[in-house]
Amino acid sequence: MTRLQLARTAVFVAFAIQGLTFASLITRLESIATKLDLSAGDVFVVLGVTTAIGALGSVVAGHLATRIGSAATLSLMLAVASLAAVAPAFAPTMATLLVLNGVYGFFLGGVDASMNMQGTATQDAYARPLMNGFHAMWSAAAVLGAVYATVTIALGVPLGLDMIPIALIGLAANAATFRLLLPPEAVDAAEHRTSSTQRPKPQLPWLPLLLVAVPTFAMWFIDSAASAWGGIYVVDGLGAVAAVGPAIYAAYQLVLLVVRLPGDRLVARFGPERVIRTGGIVGVGALVLIVAAPHWSVAAVGFAVLGGSLAMVPPQSFVAAAHISPDNAEEAIARVNLANYAGYLAAASLIAGVAELFGERSMFVIPLAISVLIPLMARRFATRPASEAVNLG
Repeated sequence: MTRLQLARTAVFVAFAIQGLTFASLITRLESIATKLDLSAGDVFVVLGVTTAIGALGSVVAGHLATRIGSAATLSLMLAVASLAAVAPAFAPTMATLLVLNGVYGFFLGGVDASMNMQGTATQDAYARPLMNGFHAMWSAAAVLGAVYATVTIALGVPLGLDMIPIALIGLAANAATFRLLLPPEAVDAAEHRTSSTQRPKPQLPWLPLLLVAVPTFAMWFIDSAASAWGGIYVVDGLGAVAAVGPAIYAAYQLVLLVVRLPGDRLVARFGPERVIRTGGIVGVGALVLIVAAPHWSVAAVGFAVLGGSLAMVPPQSFVAAAHISPDNAEEAIARVNLANYAGYLAAASLIAGVAELFGERSMFVIPLAISVLIPLMARRFATRPASEAVNLG
């Protein structure tokens, strides 16, 4: 394999570790909430604190990557995140859960930013779309994590102990591949820019980044609703049994994966703007189905379709951010990644408030209203034409 092919493999592994670990933990939220007798408001506080600290981790990763490179940043953040994901399930109190989730959230944010820095640089080195494939790997691993959670919950495996194998897999895979990631000089070559040690630090163009961040925020708001609240919605709002909660998340991620698999070819053929707009329109329809569902099985179909409709937004948002400011791509990606955490934080607060005031059955009204931003602002995802591939040996 060439140096560039090895780097691509390492990025795939990083996305897989992140997806597997995150899904294995987030699908246990209902079980952790039940164990600690948390209300919807308590769940909001936990998610809010975790998300806010995750945003800080993303910013720190952006600064760190400009100094030691995104490869070293990713390897460090990923190793600690794998370890930190085990702890929340052992929390004896809500206060302890806040601390442990906060630690995980910080490194989760760092991984989110740095793995997309590596992914975008690898795509630009190849000079063809790759980011949807990387995010498809995340989704595939997330489906496995959700299925694993469903099985272990059904078998009665103690909370916390079931996360230890996930952590060990993450640590081993990271150790085996971290040296294959693109070093700083290779990232500079991929972005067709001067060495990071020789170029002046540019100013970030905030308005173009903000206009990419707004529809990205909408996507992550909806994704937060589906990931963190979808299980609670079908169990408490529509009367499904507890084991259905993780299965809803698995269906959401499975269809998201199916759409992402041909995603790079779709983007190459139709362009990111058209792909995002079409998906956004479908997403609005899926949320109408979820909100109006008379039975949890109907909502399950809605969640599955919703996953597919949102599939292309995250990878294309990072590509768009990097191409807005190629000389400062790491910082641009880290800033747009804040839309991820802003979306999660806003969803945690608003959906928890709706659940407290109007009941779980009303949880997805606000995601439906916000979803229209994606098709309306799809033109912000248009990116620069691909240049020549880079030979890294």
